[in-house]
Amino acid sequence: MSEIIKINKLSKIYKNKFQALDELSLNIKQGEIFALLGPNGAGKSTLINTICGILNFDKGSIKVNDFDIIKQYRLTRSLIGIVPQELNLEAFETVWDNVNYSRGLYGKSNDYEYIENLLKELSLWEKKDNKLRELSGGMKKRVLIAKALSHQPKILFLDEPTASVDVELR
Repeated sequence: MSEIIKINKLSKIYKNKFQALDELSLNIKQGEIFALLGPNGAGKSTLINTICGILNFDKGSIKVNDFDIIKQYRLTRSLIGIVPQELNLEAFETVWDNVNYSRGLYGKSNDYEYIENLLKELSLWEKKDNKLRELSGGMKKRVLIAKALSHQPKILFLDEPTASVDVELR
């Protein structure tokens, strides 16, 4: 099985001199489920955000599906979906509009059948016309998952996946 993520000697030092990543090397194979465990401040979110292109790194290299995340950033970002640990949604938009809009951000054309199936799989279909501000915390987390999957990525990151999630979704 080929490696979908290759990280070589990755380092990240924040402005306050905190070193979150210290020459980390890691390979993750396609189809593999990989978990990062550690205490607060261990660098888990830093690593995820760096791979996704949200944070810059100081040294090393990252390849996603053999593409360099710096030189081929648009391509690599299109391969990744991320569910952040904090809720950050457009409160006055509907579930349907929010998920479809996310798909469009990746340059994907409308695929209403795919989005409908995705919302049904996440038990959101009945809420598709609700504004996000009307949803519970667990339902909002489900919308974040739907948004992350809306463009059909090859890689999915879940940062703190059980935070704000109801028992049924866990």
